[in-house]
Amino acid sequence: MKLAISLATIVGFTVSLSAFEMNVNDEEVNSLLNTYDKETLTEISNELVKVASEEENIGEYELASSHYKRALKIREAIGLKAHKSFASILYLSSIAESKAGNFCEASIAAREASLAFKAHGVSKYEIKAANDHVAYGRACEILAFK
Repeated sequence: MKLAISLATIVGFTVSLSAFEMNVNDEEVNSLLNTYDKETLTEISNELVKVASEEENIGEYELASSHYKRALKIREAIGLKAHKSFASILYLSSIAESKAGNFCEASIAAREASLAFKAHGVSKYEIKAANDHVAYGRACEILAFK
């Protein structure tokens, strides 16, 4: 039952996102936080990540990025910012941002992901995210001078 409710919530959440704006809306996230328990919110966050991944696969990078940001905001609000999955979602967010051409945002997310991976001792992804941070940062600088 909880899964059905959370899936219905995600569909509604996605429709409202598509219909109105691409920025993370604190009011929408706060509404979810006031409505569901931590377990359900974790499921909603996981579903948002799945939706974002599917959107990336069809080239909807802006929309994917927005869903990753919402998933991160939910996880942060329920105390999962220090969890390794938070670092992974940050990294996925940086990739989506870069594919959308938002290199400055991608650079910031990659740096945060690198630091989070470092805190968890995941050196392989720490280094990859750090390298992406530099690459996206360079692209951001080039675009800033145009």
